[in-house]
Amino acid sequence: MPGSKSLLTLLALACAALTHTAALAQGGAAWPSRPVTLVVPFPPGGNTDTMGRIIGERLSAVLKQTVIVDNKPGAGSMIGSQFVARSLPDGHTLLVGSISNALNHFFYRKPLYDITKDLVPVAHLVQVPNYLAVGPNAKFKTLPEIIAYAKAHPKGLSCATTGVGTSPYLSCELFKRLAGVDIVNVPYKGGAPALQDAMGGQVDMVFANEALPFIADKRLIGVAVTTPKRSPFAPELPAIAETLPRYDVTAWYGVFAPAGTPEAVIRRLSAEINEALKDEVVLAKLKTLGATPVVGTPKDFAAYVDAELKRWGDIIRPMNVSLD
Repeated sequence: MPGSKSLLTLLALACAALTHTAALAQGGAAWPSRPVTLVVPFPPGGNTDTMGRIIGERLSAVLKQTVIVDNKPGAGSMIGSQFVARSLPDGHTLLVGSISNALNHFFYRKPLYDITKDLVPVAHLVQVPNYLAVGPNAKFKTLPEIIAYAKAHPKGLSCATTGVGTSPYLSCELFKRLAGVDIVNVPYKGGAPALQDAMGGQVDMVFANEALPFIADKRLIGVAVTTPKRSPFAPELPAIAETLPRYDVTAWYGVFAPAGTPEAVIRRLSAEINEALKDEVVLAKLKTLGATPVVGTPKDFAAYVDAELKRWGDIIRPMNVSLD
């Protein structure tokens, strides 16, 4: 009967998948057996995309397998992250995650996935500050000038951020809260369009971790960094914490796999990524982004993510902000 044939086909596919996963679990020798996809949950041109391409190029060389970077933007990284969370846990579909994955856990009442259950931390990649910058023709060029103007003109300033629920979005919201000002937060779908409008004067200022190259070549004027201390890549820029002592937003990136991915695959991925982060060519590329590599084990990264969830939960819950 047709129905029986369909059922038998489904059972055969399920058995094949289980056999493949079992082989991976016993040593990972079968991995990778086909191209590996790195899902970037933001549009091309931003730091997440660049980070995925840097790591993907290196992995492709050492794994002797094609590594595809697939951009799946939307909902502050949730669309792409959900896609990975629902993918077959065989190590062939991975997520280039970020601090946004921790933030969305609290910004959305009903997130599309659960970072604590549906994804497994594989490797911490880098940490990087967000930069507060203004266009070359801005009326104000320092943090005190921005705060003074914003206090005198409620809702009189606009700030571009790289997507609702992302670390630049939170950077703006936390700045407003601690400075006691009301600035219009204008979320974009990614860093590239936000920076473009800041350079063109369509918005008054921008928070973005992709801003360093634009500051370096004078297309934007750097105002401050969001990390608690000044960045070694732009030491002339003050930390916002020098004016607002409790301010600290440190962006980070890392690789995640679907829950259930064999431990052997996770261990190998982690080891290869750690080696990539020591490579001189990779380090030179990261330097242009103002990114500091973080080498460690999957357990180290898991502990870091857990700490981030606790920290941002304590900060975001009292803000009573919901994006759905």
